[in-house]
Amino acid sequence: MKDSKLINTLKTFSKEEMKMFGKFVASPFHNNGIKLTPLFNVLQKCYPDFEPGKLTHEILYRKLYPGKTLNKQVVWNLTSAMEKMTKEFLKQLALRKNRFDSMRLMLSEFGSRKLLQNYSNTLVDMEKLLDVCGIDFDYFENKGHLENSKQDYYHMIDKIQAMSGSKLKASEYQILLNLRMTVGGLNDMKVLTQYHNIRFDVNIPLEFAKRIDLKSIVDYAQNNNFDYAFLIDIYYHSLMMLLEPEQTCHLDRVRELYLKHYKRFTISEKRNMMHWMVNHCLYIVDYDEVKYRRMIFELNKFRLKEGLAFYPEGQLPKVIYIQILNAALAVKETKWAENFIKNYSSYLQPDIHDSMRCMAYAFLYFHTKEYRKVLENLNKVEFIDIQDKFFARTLTARSYYELNELETLLNYIESSNRFLVNNPSVSEYSRIYIRNFFKYTKKIVFIRINKDTDKIPGLRKEIEKNNDISNSKWLLKKLSELEKER
Repeated sequence: MKDSKLINTLKTFSKEEMKMFGKFVASPFHNNGIKLTPLFNVLQKCYPDFEPGKLTHEILYRKLYPGKTLNKQVVWNLTSAMEKMTKEFLKQLALRKNRFDSMRLMLSEFGSRKLLQNYSNTLVDMEKLLDVCGIDFDYFENKGHLENSKQDYYHMIDKIQAMSGSKLKASEYQILLNLRMTVGGLNDMKVLTQYHNIRFDVNIPLEFAKRIDLKSIVDYAQNNNFDYAFLIDIYYHSLMMLLEPEQTCHLDRVRELYLKHYKRFTISEKRNMMHWMVNHCLYIVDYDEVKYRRMIFELNKFRLKEGLAFYPEGQLPKVIYIQILNAALAVKETKWAENFIKNYSSYLQPDIHDSMRCMAYAFLYFHTKEYRKVLENLNKVEFIDIQDKFFARTLTARSYYELNELETLLNYIESSNRFLVNNPSVSEYSRIYIRNFFKYTKKIVFIRINKDTDKIPGLRKEIEKNNDISNSKWLLKKLSELEKER
């Protein structure tokens, strides 16, 4: 039973949840007459480790039915029933955590039983609950559900005219929900396209965004003091960041509105909007590198301070960890970056934080030109995914170049190219992107060895025209250094 669904689920239970589950299993209302308490008692003694040797079918049967001949079918039936109970238990926990959905289910029962007073009181409770909730994706969906439930109530008490205001609000909330879905979806698709080479040949949300005159709707909402005019304004400029990236005023406006209305959003929505802004800064950084590198750094400091970089709660995703570090190094905040590594590496997933700390120090030491330390730290990295290997290989190559270990570098380039060709987990886009880096690094090495500086202008033009190169700025910098040595 080592890897059974039942055991894997029970391992996630806290001590308090395990106690609650014992009561749940014992309740005749939930267990459909199947006596599962004896099995629960056996499993509880193995909690939380559930050592495989103590949970074989033979051991379970012996403890449940002492002296009887093993019947595996009985064990299978009991464990299957217990697994179903864990699902029902988790469903109940979810309902406890989500009061709004729980009340919606109650409304359904009150309505079918014509318990109008209960129905009306629950509507009031639902409205009070939403009044203290922050704005996010679920907010407008729930607001719409509430208004639709109000309309059902007006039907039940035969007051059709009273539902007019509710009809309007339900439509408004649906529009706000659709705008939020469009903005969020297009931002996610842009990241997938930019960093994962995903293409969306047919993209209805994008065409919708291009054709809707959202600016006039913003003006209408503001002129009529609509409660959520500020939000439509945010969604409008967020869409325009995607459609007109060269118009940097849209990012400035989103940032201004975000900070002004910050307290009205849930932490998840604050986090989402922060991702939109940071990712956009990364996309337009070439328009004004000094401004947007600094803005990325300041946004990252803000999201660390506010806890917006952590997801799930208390955990720092690896991709954000690396991005925050490199953003600090890009604006020469070396001391801040060093403190970040010391203070935040422990927030990474436990089984990767030692390895990622070494990766982070490798980036830091490359920035401080301590190239031997770069290589020492990279040797300690246990690679988590293919992207880590790309980071390590390009960083290793650059360090060999800076150390003037050119023969070692050329051999490393050959082995890296074989890795890129033979590794099936490397996407075609990544293969081209990284191989181009090694191709041009090799050409720069030969220019350096042969002192063939006449080839520099042509190679520079070639690199500048090619958008599919990793570390292109470093390559151009090395060419400039060789040019100065003439």
